[in-house]
Amino acid sequence: MSKAYQLPFEVFWANKYFPSLDGLRAISILLVVFFHAGGPNIRGWIGVHIFFVLSGFLITTLLLREREQFGRISVRAFYVRRFFRIIPIYYLVLCTYIPIILMMHDALRWAELKMALPYLFTFMQEYRPAASGMVFGQAWTLGIEEKFYLLWPFVIIFLSPFKRFSTILMLALCVAWFLIPNEMISDYGSLFLGSFLAIVLAKSTPVFIRKPLAHVPPSVALLLALAAYAFFWYHSNLFLVFSASIALLIGALVLHPSPVRSILEHPWIVLIGKRSYAMYLIHVLVLHAVEKLAGIAHATLWYAVVPATYLLSFACATILYAVVERPCLSYGHRLSNRIRDEGARKARSAVSA
Repeated sequence: MSKAYQLPFEVFWANKYFPSLDGLRAISILLVVFFHAGGPNIRGWIGVHIFFVLSGFLITTLLLREREQFGRISVRAFYVRRFFRIIPIYYLVLCTYIPIILMMHDALRWAELKMALPYLFTFMQEYRPAASGMVFGQAWTLGIEEKFYLLWPFVIIFLSPFKRFSTILMLALCVAWFLIPNEMISDYGSLFLGSFLAIVLAKSTPVFIRKPLAHVPPSVALLLALAAYAFFWYHSNLFLVFSASIALLIGALVLHPSPVRSILEHPWIVLIGKRSYAMYLIHVLVLHAVEKLAGIAHATLWYAVVPATYLLSFACATILYAVVERPCLSYGHRLSNRIRDEGARKARSAVSA
């Protein structure tokens, strides 16, 4: 690969953090809030698939970089990081629903929540019965993610480094995913598309596979994503096309500076993106409160409810981020680093012995 093609990849490999992707998260949570708040039909639920693609890309990138740097992947350390990233704040927000539903003195909602709790506590939300209602219903996406990441590290360990055969096998799986009509499998497909992008950008991937990404500017990738969204508007069962366009946009953003990336890297947009997980968990509860107050004030129009929900969710998420999410993330990283370093020492000792 000539230096002109190589430079964007070298910059990507050297960077540990991509603020534009937090900007993309901020847009994703806006779409989801818009959908749940009952605004005009812009199919805002597609925002969860942006989250899926982002998650697959970032998690797989971290796994591949760990293998490149240390020669191995610690599955135990990976699970520790995922636990402290997802579980503490998830259970905290879930448990706040219990006293709130009780204080509402709504027998039906309480019966629905009791029926849903076993599924919510075990991340089996997508299988909860219809009779359990929709309390904390947005958490179904976490059930999809956690099941995917239960097995995905072993796939990476088995197939990496991604030389010609492994990469072409992953590409074939991408194509196969588009041909599977099952909607739930398609949800996993969005995670897989993000993961495949990380594989394409890995150092071990053959040049002829990753080289085309060096020629896709973010502005073009954004136009393709908007076109895919318009296509999805008329054919909503083909949302994997949209997810693929988002993967292409992510690839362009991490490789090339551009006005699109500069906008997404605005400090306020990045700040919202960093709190998007807590916002995602809390926004439905906030929405119920906003709708109740809006009803009292006779201001129930969506253009009052959506901004109020978004801003109040951000405020609540900021508190959760400072008190719960960031401390848990820091502890999880420290513990996983300790586990990984300990495993590396044992591996060296075994070799020297």
